[in-house]
Amino acid sequence: MTTEEVDREEEELTFWDHLYELLTRLRRVVIAWLVSILVFLSAPASLEDLIAMVEGGVYRPLTLTVMKWLETYIKETSGVRNITLIPAEITTPLELYVEASILLATAAVVPYFAYEMYMFLEPALYPHEKRFIKRFVFGFSAAFLFGIIYGFLVITPITFRILLLFVELLGWATIINARTFFNTLVLTVLASGLIFTIPVFMVMAFRFGVIHPDMVANVKRYIYVGVLTLAAIITADPTPVSMLLISIPFIFAFELSIWIGRWMLRKEKSS
Repeated sequence: MTTEEVDREEEELTFWDHLYELLTRLRRVVIAWLVSILVFLSAPASLEDLIAMVEGGVYRPLTLTVMKWLETYIKETSGVRNITLIPAEITTPLELYVEASILLATAAVVPYFAYEMYMFLEPALYPHEKRFIKRFVFGFSAAFLFGIIYGFLVITPITFRILLLFVELLGWATIINARTFFNTLVLTVLASGLIFTIPVFMVMAFRFGVIHPDMVANVKRYIYVGVLTLAAIITADPTPVSMLLISIPFIFAFELSIWIGRWMLRKEKSS
């Protein structure tokens, strides 16, 4: 028995000890999440807003500033600046304000949640397992972030431009339900981010022998059809433009993951 195994046995905790530690770490995450929600709900967005808050005047919180910036960004990048957002219900502005604060707080706390979960699992991991988890987290984070940025900078403006083009062709006023506007924006960006993480999970499956790269390569044409179909469903654009903007980079990443899987197998055989 190695020294490391002896230390593991000496430091072994009971089930209730592990459960208590897990609940403690989750409680920290929940507290950080609630504090983040309050910050986004009430924190002033600028020095002028801070002064107005101190003086007891009306100021714009951080979440409302982000929402207004997103609205302005879509108007400028889509080329249609005469967009008018209206609330479908009297409670819609407040609902969107709270929902946006929760979404922003969740995005801010996710890295801390990942850290707490890693620290909970870390004592039970061997060195090679720690290296793999760090690489996976880095790969997942990089792929998701790239997908988010790509979806926000490329797909979303084009999607809105195409949708609003039909409004212009029909000669209608560009008046949009505020909830529909922000739901389309968030769904498009999140869908882009999640789709780009699929190759990362594939590499993990190759690494643990769940699937073989050659098997995936044999059925990839069906996977591509599925991805095209999924992209067509989740994007609001009725034309194939947004679908192709999501699918083509994904196909490239998919092919790259197959190549990485084959490279890992060759490396294992040679060693």
